[in-house]
Amino acid sequence: MNSNKNKRQSSKALTRTEARTLEAIAERIFPKTDTPGAVEAGALDYINLALAGDYAKLLPLYRRGLRAVDRHARRKLGAKFMHLDAEQKDVILADFEAGEVSDFKPAAEFFKTVRYHVLEGVFCEPQYGGNKDMMGWRLVNFPGQQFGYPDPYINERVDLPPIAVDYEAAEED
Repeated sequence: MNSNKNKRQSSKALTRTEARTLEAIAERIFPKTDTPGAVEAGALDYINLALAGDYAKLLPLYRRGLRAVDRHARRKLGAKFMHLDAEQKDVILADFEAGEVSDFKPAAEFFKTVRYHVLEGVFCEPQYGGNKDMMGWRLVNFPGQQFGYPDPYINERVDLPPIAVDYEAAEED
């Protein structure tokens, strides 16, 4: 019954060092403020699980990109990315976003992919490992997939608590 959930939790693609670098990047892409950030919402779990599964073909890009982030940070600012302050991290990420990393040609593609996946992890259906406790949905007042609720709630303020799909219960039926 919980085998799918346990399998998802044990499927990790990134090494500890890669995951720490990705965490530092995610904290800058979707930082914690007075609301939860990407890390609190589980975006890293989502990305790690996705790279071990459906996004496995992107794992080489992630590995090369995460190494390039550290290499660029050391070369430009003298420290690993995760040890930089917020402003310095933003300088490095701006270089990647603009594709201005001479020894890593797909820098802009890497940044765009990571940014997209961080946002997916914050706002995805919780069964995929992110959006813990529906934090992302609560941030934007999205009620989840409400059965029988008409489409017009799109672009309308809805006063319903979010509900996630319970796939494990559906599998038991």
